[in-house]
Amino acid sequence: MTEIKLCQLEKALQHFDQPLELTAAEKDQMRQRKMKKHDVAIMLVHWFNASTWLLMLVTGAGLIVSGLYKFAPDFFINIVRGIFGSPGDLIEFHIWLGVLWIAVFMAYTIFGYRKYLRKLKIDGLRMETNDPFEKFKRFQCALFGNPALCLDKNDLLWLKIRVLGILGRSDEPLPPQGSFNAGQKLYGLLVALMTPVIMVTGLIMAFHLGPIWLIQWAIPFHFLAVGLVVSGLMIHVYMGAVFPEEKPAFFSMISGNVSELFLYKHHFNYWKERIVKQCEWRKQTEPDVRLTDLLPNSLAQKVLEKVEELGDVEEEQPVVESAPKPYWNPYLTGALLGLLMLFTFFMLGRGVGASSALARLGVFLENLLFPDYVLNNPAWSRYVAGGKSPLLNFMTFEVIGVIIGGYLAGRQGRRVKLEILKGPNISNGTRLFFSLFGGIFMGLGARIARGCTSGLALVGGATMTVGGWVFMITIFAVGFVGAYLLRRLWL
Repeated sequence: MTEIKLCQLEKALQHFDQPLELTAAEKDQMRQRKMKKHDVAIMLVHWFNASTWLLMLVTGAGLIVSGLYKFAPDFFINIVRGIFGSPGDLIEFHIWLGVLWIAVFMAYTIFGYRKYLRKLKIDGLRMETNDPFEKFKRFQCALFGNPALCLDKNDLLWLKIRVLGILGRSDEPLPPQGSFNAGQKLYGLLVALMTPVIMVTGLIMAFHLGPIWLIQWAIPFHFLAVGLVVSGLMIHVYMGAVFPEEKPAFFSMISGNVSELFLYKHHFNYWKERIVKQCEWRKQTEPDVRLTDLLPNSLAQKVLEKVEELGDVEEEQPVVESAPKPYWNPYLTGALLGLLMLFTFFMLGRGVGASSALARLGVFLENLLFPDYVLNNPAWSRYVAGGKSPLLNFMTFEVIGVIIGGYLAGRQGRRVKLEILKGPNISNGTRLFFSLFGGIFMGLGARIARGCTSGLALVGGATMTVGGWVFMITIFAVGFVGAYLLRRLWL
């Protein structure tokens, strides 16, 4: 029993499709043991979402008032508006709470997606298949960035049996589930699809982005998306906080843990994964691990019998991440960059750029806090003249495209990772300090020179302007001198 390998344990557990019957003593033993279900980041985001959604629903219900329709009764509207003082203050709170929610959610998505992406079997997702449901499952995995939330055929069977069981028309046992059951996955898919709609339409409505017809259409789509999420939320809250069988799942969002018996009964597939993980962790410090240390006695005996029946199982080799792909040919990429500039001139009548997008972002943020100062500033007032948003410009969307394109190119070349490039004679802190202030000075220099290496050097050089060539030659000259003076920090 002590010589069982991890792969043997995993293969043996895979042959059990349903939880086996346990004695009362074994159930009590598993009830006392805790297993981790959620990490701290997921719990924090969950309760942040819950609190902000509650406040946005309360304030949003108080805002939907017209001569023909009111979403909430008069006493509720009076209470909400009494708290905030005026309808204007109420809508300001609703808007900026939504902006905060979008910012936090986007930060979590960007940094969390990279972690979850490692769990995706990318090669498997790229395999050709004619099964439409398998294609739909792969779409979900790419959407969520977490295979644990992807619906499969087993989940559809779970939903069918669950509904029939609630109606009293079936006593068939539910199929085993992973860390999330089919109902939670279904709601997660709804939220994943509706959240971008809520974000985009909310921003359009709040800041009047685009023509009047776009703002008018954003209103019903915003209400529809919120209504769908709230409808599912009511079921989600009932099943998690009220339904007796699922209450441990609700409290797991507070502690992060549930009893092993709950996972064994309701998330059997996930329980099997956790057992294999526990065995792996314990073997690192305690090589002589017995099955009875991990499983109840009767279950340990049945697993041991299955291991002996399967015989020796070949160890799976760990997947080694492939080396980065070589860079593109610099002459080819230079030619493509030149064609890109021609394309932008043909389509938009102007070339590429970058620094003006950051300048517009700065004006946008400054205008939120000190609009009078921006309006009277000779350099910035032109960005907000006529009440237009400084962000509604080609450069803003170009820079967003550059960020997205750079990330996709990095993924394709297997070069996306967090690192600090520096020489052996400089610390991480010093490198980051000089990078920050160097970037600030470069940004100031780009605005003083009325362009950066894209807008002034590339486009200016291509159009044969004197300023563009002087700027480009100066950058190369200063770069060579700076590299010579600072070479000891890098070599």
